Amino acid sequence: MKPPGSLVLVFPALVFCFLMETSAAVAQDIEDDEATPSTISGPTEGVPDFNLGEVRVLMLQEEGVPTNTSFARLLTPFPELKDFTVCYRIRLKRFREESTLMSYAISDEKDNELRMDHRLTGYKVSLHSIWAESAFQTPLRYWVLFCFRFSYTTGDWAIFVNGELNSNGTFPVTDSFLMGNGVYIIGQEQDTLGGSFQRDQSYSGEITDLNFWSRDLDQDLMKMIANCTYAEEGDALPWSGQSWKIDGDVRWVTYSQKDICNKKTRSLVFFPDRFPLKSAQHLCHIVGGVLAVPRNKEENDWLFDISKSRAQYCSGNVGASYLWLGANDISEEGIWRKWESKSVLSWQSLWRGDRPNGGSEENCLVMLAGSFPARWSDIACLETYAFCVPCEFDKLAILYLKGPAVCPGSPFNLQYIIGENRGGRPTLLGFFHSDIFWDNDLKVWMLQSRKVNDMAWWKPPEEGVYPFGTHSWTLGSKVCNMIEGESVNLTISACGKGKFTCDDGSCIDLQHRCDLRVDCEDQSDEARCSLVGIPPGYRTTIPPPPAADTNSLPILLYVNIISFTSIETEALTFMTTLELKLRWQDTRLTYFNLKDDRSLNVLSQSSVEGIWKPRVFFSNAQGNVYTNLGEGSRIECVRDGDSIPGPPHLPEEVNLFSGSENSLEMSQLYGVTYTCDFNLLMFPFDAQVCGLRFTLVSATTSYMQLISGNASYTGPPNLIEYSIGEVSTETIDAGEFSTVEVQIRFRRRYGFYMLTLYIPTTFLIITAYATFFFNPYDFNSRIQVALTSLLVLSSLYTQTSNSLPKTSYFKLVDIWLFFSIVMIFIVVLLQTLIDFSEQAEFNEDSFIYKLMRSIFGMKEKESQGIRSGKTQSGVIRVNVQEQQDSARATKVKTNCWEEKTEPSLDAYGQFPYGRVFSPKVNISLLIKSRILIPAIFFLFNAVYWGATIRYLHTLEEDKKFL
Repeated sequence: MKPPGSLVLVFPALVFCFLMETSAAVAQDIEDDEATPSTISGPTEGVPDFNLGEVRVLMLQEEGVPTNTSFARLLTPFPELKDFTVCYRIRLKRFREESTLMSYAISDEKDNELRMDHRLTGYKVSLHSIWAESAFQTPLRYWVLFCFRFSYTTGDWAIFVNGELNSNGTFPVTDSFLMGNGVYIIGQEQDTLGGSFQRDQSYSGEITDLNFWSRDLDQDLMKMIANCTYAEEGDALPWSGQSWKIDGDVRWVTYSQKDICNKKTRSLVFFPDRFPLKSAQHLCHIVGGVLAVPRNKEENDWLFDISKSRAQYCSGNVGASYLWLGANDISEEGIWRKWESKSVLSWQSLWRGDRPNGGSEENCLVMLAGSFPARWSDIACLETYAFCVPCEFDKLAILYLKGPAVCPGSPFNLQYIIGENRGGRPTLLGFFHSDIFWDNDLKVWMLQSRKVNDMAWWKPPEEGVYPFGTHSWTLGSKVCNMIEGESVNLTISACGKGKFTCDDGSCIDLQHRCDLRVDCEDQSDEARCSLVGIPPGYRTTIPPPPAADTNSLPILLYVNIISFTSIETEALTFMTTLELKLRWQDTRLTYFNLKDDRSLNVLSQSSVEGIWKPRVFFSNAQGNVYTNLGEGSRIECVRDGDSIPGPPHLPEEVNLFSGSENSLEMSQLYGVTYTCDFNLLMFPFDAQVCGLRFTLVSATTSYMQLISGNASYTGPPNLIEYSIGEVSTETIDAGEFSTVEVQIRFRRRYGFYMLTLYIPTTFLIITAYATFFFNPYDFNSRIQVALTSLLVLSSLYTQTSNSLPKTSYFKLVDIWLFFSIVMIFIVVLLQTLIDFSEQAEFNEDSFIYKLMRSIFGMKEKESQGIRSGKTQSGVIRVNVQEQQDSARATKVKTNCWEEKTEPSLDAYGQFPYGRVFSPKVNISLLIKSRILIPAIFFLFNAVYWGATIRYLHTLEEDKKFL
């Protein structure tokens, strides 16, 4: 035969392809005429309607029972190969743990010279004991063409599935080639030359068209072979030239070529029990399909043929309607659409009569029997009607068995597909070796392993109820450490990864499990909502082990201060309301279905009681205050890591979260009174730093350590008396137990004191000072105002002192008040001296005179003028009595006193000559006092407020205030 690239070969092939593409699709025959099937494949697509001939097929382990005695041995000498391509078609019925399709050995040591495994985990090819792998999972019950191509010179390999490249790679280049004349076995893996078979390495299925080429076969040619548009046998080992010796459960069968070339995955399943319409739709949904509608006459006839024997039962012994079909004309009369996809039917069967005759009252579709075999009719969509159910599948749906009876090593399989009838109802065929079927004699659904003699059964409440969903099964033997006769909940559903199975078998997203919203019609998604898995032997008195890289278990402390209900400076205490959170990891635990919304991850009370929890003592609080789980407390799971799907032996589908990657957080509100050593030296401009100490008393520091996390204050920043500053944390070395202190800075709000203390006292000082500008000869007014200011200040001082905290040291406000009293006292003293220094008692020998002379710098002649009664201008002064007598004597003449007029003072503040009514006043001291008092006041204020402002600036530099 010439190479496929030649024109001689290509032209006929193109003509053949053209004929294939223009041929009409035909219906596929039933898969096996010897058994009554419950499924049918759809019409063949891409296959010519003329006969392509018959194909010889090798069938192994037809019964599905794993065994090491079923195999076929090649009698034709195996050729020596360097560059080669091998192609074959298989239809896999069951997986095995390794599912070795073929193995080639040349000695006991070289038993994997060529080996091909179709495992559940993927397709693997071994050449000289080096593996080429593909993740492609061989589908069950469908014909698939596999090709493996190898180049000896480069070591390149490639795997093709139905003519499409699936995986490729390169083997290490070696001088070894595939030697001939070895032992070639189909159906078993050789551990020794030609023997040592194991049942878990066997093959269950069919194989045909096994060909070896001694070249790299072109991919286009592989596609043509896969599409049955070209046929070429291998030049090294052709399928038609092979001779085989078969043993065990192996036989030869014959199929038509179009059966093998059919790639349709569509199938129909008939359930021979009556259901109302909604229940019928639900049944199809929970097995992974939809309510069926035949697409052509072949499907319609097939469906009628397999169901007509049950037509009388399916109709309820009334009428010709007996089978629900999945279409309706509710939205538009006469336009029939599928229930799920809403697409218009592309084909319709013959109707009873010429057309549907029920009008707008009858909008559902049924198949008829009796006088109208295989015809359709419309019917009212009433729940009172119950008919049998056909379901359709775009491809075979996989159903999953879940529960405690499918632990690792269980005799029962995890995955199933719907197979042929057994006991009058469809069977679920396990991927490996177990089946679920109806036992018509015992009237139970039976779960049975075909590998070992293990079984379980479920008796439905009435016949016609299928085992889909969650039910209590009885074990017929010891399984997964459970004794014979024990009842366990097992779930059968089509819900795959990321789905949760409701008790009725319907599927919802696993994220909707236990989210406080009902998604399952039976409300089972909100039942049994446990979030934590506690292993056997867990003790709440033993703390969790630390991580491998640490010596002690870290406990994170989070404090959120909500409010300060009272701050009592005099009692050196404050009361606060705070939320305390402790977060830790317990590697012994496993968490289920954690949500991003942490409010949905709160543990139940029973779960809280079953786990270990840290205990913290409030060290500097009044009373013995410890963490507790009283009213309002909660423990929740914090989702930090990713999840993994839960194993199928768990009672329900879950996403698992490891305790080493996800945390527990305990939180509670507390109202606590703390003590604090207030430093009031800078009162009322002071800032206080108070601490809240927390000591972990569950175990010493060598076992666990309290780690400061985030500390915050979320209350109002300004209280009545204080402003709340930044909150910080610090680890304290407080002995054998780990301690963390949360420090809070209170900054006193001094506006009140400025308004009620500093400004009034300043006004009093100014008032007293203003007396220096009163009439210098009106001593009574001056001294009364000064004394009144002093008395008012004294009263204010007493009142303020009673309201201030008592301390053994001076406060800043005390200094101010004391200074204010001193200032007014000095004013009173000076006012007295201004008047008293002119009296006769004030002579040069007196102590007061000498003191005033030293303070105010009085000159000698000034003092002499005072003593001789002369002023600086030489005017002779008279005493007050003389002035008064003179005034009376001249009263009538001048009428000056009557008119209450007084002569003006001269430049020295004295009355003019001859009209003197003034007492003696020390004007010089008066003038100097006007300067002295402001000087003292401003000097003191510069020092006082300078120190205060510097202190406040230091606070701003140290901490940021809210």
